[in-house]
Amino acid sequence: MSIVSFFHRFKFLRQLAKVTGRKINIKQKFHNGYIFLNAVEHSWAWTGKMNYTTFDAELQSFIHKTSKSFDYFIDIGSNIGVMTVGTLLANNTIKAIAVDPNEQAVKLLKRSLVYNNLNDRCEVINAVVGDKEGTVKFDTEGSVTGHVAEDGKEIGVIRFSSLLNQHSTDKALVKIDVEGYEAVFISDLAKVTNLGNFTIVIELHPLGFNDIGDPVKVFEVFKQLKGNITDIYGDTVSEVHPERTTQLVVSFN
Repeated sequence: MSIVSFFHRFKFLRQLAKVTGRKINIKQKFHNGYIFLNAVEHSWAWTGKMNYTTFDAELQSFIHKTSKSFDYFIDIGSNIGVMTVGTLLANNTIKAIAVDPNEQAVKLLKRSLVYNNLNDRCEVINAVVGDKEGTVKFDTEGSVTGHVAEDGKEIGVIRFSSLLNQHSTDKALVKIDVEGYEAVFISDLAKVTNLGNFTIVIELHPLGFNDIGDPVKVFEVFKQLKGNITDIYGDTVSEVHPERTTQLVVSFN
C-alpha cells in the first residue's frame, strides 16, 4: 500500500495531511524537465492517475507546436506555469512573460524556472491583468487559482493593452486563462497596435463564472476586430454557448 493510499484511508490522517502538506512542495517530472507543485493545493496531480504532463495535454501540445512560429509566449493566468514551463522546454528559442496574481503559484513557477535553467528566458509578473492600471483585491480562498473579489488581498493591475503593446513589434502567442476575468479586459484589445503580430489562445468561462464570466461578450469583441476564430484543431467557430467553457484560437490579419 502506498503512503498516499494509507493517508486517504483515515479521516484524521487526511486532515493532518491537509494542514502539514500546505508547507510541502513537490518536484514532478514534466516533459523533458521538472515542475514544482504544492502537495495539498495540487494533490490531484500526484495522488492519482493525472499529472501535469497529461493535464490539458491537447492544449499543451497545440501551444508547444504553435510557439515555434513566435518570438514570445505571453501567459496571462500562468498559475504554476504549466504552459510557460512546457513551452520553454519545448522551444529553446522563444522567450516568455508569465503573469499571475496568485503569489504562491508565482513562487512555484519561479522555482521551476530556476531548476530547469529557464529563468533567463522568462519574466514573471505577480499581478492581475485588467482594463486599466491600478489595484484590485484578489481572493485565493476556496480556489487553486483564486479570483478577483471584494474581500481579497490588494494587488496591482497591469493593463492588457499595455502588456501586449510592449511586444507589438514581436510575433507573440498569447494564452489567456483567467477564470472569467477575460470579460473585464478583453475590450482593451482594441488599443493594441500591430494586432496582426498576435495570436490569442483563450479559455472562455461560462456566463456568471466568478460573477464576471461572459463568453458571448468576449466572442463579439473578437468578431468586431475581425479576428479569425477557430478551435485548437483549426475548425472555424461561428458562435459560443454562454453556459459552456470554450477554448478559442484567434488571429488577426
